[in-house]
Amino acid sequence: MTDPKQRFSNRVADYIKYRPKYPKGIIDILKRDIHLSSHDIVADIGAGTGFLTELFLDNGNLTYAVEPNEAMRQACSDLYGSEGRLKIIDGSAEVTQLPDQAIDLIVAGTAFHWFDPIETKKEFMRILKPEGHILLIWNVRKDDAPFTAGYEEILHRRIPEYEASKHRKFDIDLISDFLHPHKMKTQVLANSQSLDWESFKGRALSSSFMPKQGLLHDEVLSEMHDLYHRYQENGQVSFQYDTIMYYT
Repeated sequence: MTDPKQRFSNRVADYIKYRPKYPKGIIDILKRDIHLSSHDIVADIGAGTGFLTELFLDNGNLTYAVEPNEAMRQACSDLYGSEGRLKIIDGSAEVTQLPDQAIDLIVAGTAFHWFDPIETKKEFMRILKPEGHILLIWNVRKDDAPFTAGYEEILHRRIPEYEASKHRKFDIDLISDFLHPHKMKTQVLANSQSLDWESFKGRALSSSFMPKQGLLHDEVLSEMHDLYHRYQENGQVSFQYDTIMYYT
């Protein structure tokens, strides 16, 4: 799959059911640090199925969910389409389709690494109000526990595309340069998922680099099944994340 905008088209159902959402504490931090209010207009760029969008809708914000993937947009509509404050836009980070200087806060949840940083910065500066803010955020899996370390080892050893994938390889200098000339702030929140075997399998298959079928698919899932049974307690394993916020 060479087009990143289409990487998740065949994984939407797994994505909705098994990917981690974002902590509600994000809103508390933004209220404190940038004085986010319910009157601010938010653009969620690369919104996917709307996990990050949901936080801002719950906060009362008019929110534009900008997403280039049709299957993801449809899922977002199915989940949140009844919200009158939601506007779903067929657009990308580089061409959002939003008006000039219309947005108080631009957010991107686990998506910035797919963007062209030069063209995206131009577009963000075009749509952002002069006193507006930018938030880039990731759920980053913690691999210091035996179970998640074992999961990481399987991915590194068995899936060539995992190493090439940019899904975890965000560069702090690139982020800082992107947010320049504004000073960058960082916050880290704890996040977690408790998963049974079917949920753990679905979480793995929601990743764009995971084979959906074939011999490698079967072999990788067999190893993950063994890993799950080695570490499960009462039928559950825990995925721990750091939710990392970079914002102006």
